[in-house]
Formats: sequence, C-alpha cells, structure tokens
Amino acid sequence: MTMDSVNMGPGAPGGWNARVRRVSSAGRAAVDSLRLRRALADLERFCFFVGYARSGSTLIGALLNAHPEVVVANELDVLRQVDLGLSRNRIFSLLLDRERQFAAMGYQWTGYDYTVPGQYQGRFERLRVIGDKRAGRSTHRLGENPELLDLVRSTVGMPIRVIHVVRNPFDNVATMARRGQRGLSPAIANYLQLSRTVDCIRTRLEPDELLDVRYESFTEHPEQHLLELCTFLGVHASADYLKSCASLVHPSTTRSRDTLLWSPAERFEIEAVIERRPVLAGYEFDA
Repeated sequence: MTMDSVNMGPGAPGGWNARVRRVSSAGRAAVDSLRLRRALADLERFCFFVGYARSGSTLIGALLNAHPEVVVANELDVLRQVDLGLSRNRIFSLLLDRERQFAAMGYQWTGYDYTVPGQYQGRFERLRVIGDKRAGRSTHRLGENPELLDLVRSTVGMPIRVIHVVRNPFDNVATMARRGQRGLSPAIANYLQLSRTVDCIRTRLEPDELLDVRYESFTEHPEQHLLELCTFLGVHASADYLKSCASLVHPSTTRSRDTLLWSPAERFEIEAVIERRPVLAGYEFDA
C-alpha cells in the first residue's frame, strides 16, 4: 500500500457548485477514512524516540521506515499532537502525511541522503508499527510534562516502544554546539537537561518498552543492531532488508569533539555525566 492511498481530502465552501463539491468531498473523505481504517487495522505497536539532537537517530529512524511493516515519520513532533488532544487516528494520519512529505523531499535531510535502495520507504505491505523520530523535542516535552507519557499510552491504545540512541557525549555536544547551540556551554546545559529527563523516563517504562542503541556500535555492526531493533518492535527482518539498510551505513571517521576548544571545566562536566549514567559507560574524550 502506498502512502497516497490513505490521503485525506479538503472541503470546499459556498454556492450550488460548492454544494456539489461538498457532497463529492464528503464522499472522498468517507473513502479516505475507510482507507485509513484499513491501513491501520493491523497496527500492533507505537514507537517514538527519546534522547538528544545530533545523536544519529535520523539514520536509524530512516532505516526502520524502510521496513515493509513499519512507518517511522521524520520529525512530526508526535507528542505535541498527543498533548493537543488529537484522536488516535488523526495522529496516525498526520504521521502518514509526514512520511509522504519526507518521500517528496527524496529522503534528504540536513545534507544527508537517507534513501534505502529497493525497500519500502513511502509504502508498506502490512502496517504493524507506526511512530515518529524526533528525539530531542520528545524528550523536552516529557521533561516539561512527565504525565504526557501516560497520555500517550491512553491515546494510542497499544503497546509503546521507545528507542534511545546515544553516542559519545563529547561528539554529541560538539555537534549540537556547532549546529545551533552557539557554543559549548549552552550545548552542555541542554545535554545535561535531556539526560536527566531520559533517566526519569526510564523509571516510568517497563524493560520491554525501552531499547538503548549505541550509535558507534550501530555503524560498526548495522545488521546486528537492526535485527535487534526489529525484534524490539515485533517485526521480522529479512536478509534483503538488512543488507539494503547496511549499505547506507558507514562508520564515522571524524570526531566532532576535536573541532572545538574545550576548557577543563567543560570536559569535567561531560566526564561527570558519563560517570553517573551507566548507559554512557566507557565513553571518553580520548577514546
């Protein structure tokens, strides 16, 4: 099924011709609604990301989105839609719309090409998992309103799966600083706030609801980690799917941390957060 097969149509106001158009539009809306219900009939899980900007979650989300039973939209900010009180089906329709938009952009994002050759971006066979990739913003929203997690559960009415991508915090912070945070100190403060929120979210999730993924390990062994991610989401990963996705992944040979000048105090702040967060164990500035 293509994304266009569940598109939603607009109405039209005024006059006799407009009345005819309204009847026609109502008919199209009914058909679109039926198509949407059919598309969503097999849904089993709802997925979203938490974590940090510039962590590698866009790549992972794009690869999952290439699976024949998964749609992971790029940057809808789905928790905002939940917080606004939108219905389950309206939220899922927006996720499908967002995926259509990403497809129209050729899966180009922040200078990178996320096209997976020969797979299911822009379409699906049987939709079993739907979700959104906007890790930093989702984390901020949950930090501002921890009860939003319960609202997500009640709105989607199905098991949730939360993906938390980490990378070396020194690289993560440096990339954040270079692309919008205007210096290391604001980027460090943002990273520390997000880290505290993720740790709080962890306490509110069941063990089978959260998966930690180390970006560096993912790029070294993409097929292994994609298989783990698909198992986490409850879908089968074919050898062809894993191979196609792995062809898009290359281990990073650059270290963002080396592009900026760190003060001893700034390095100490990151070393301290690594020390107290088990999920970051083993990361160092010089490793």
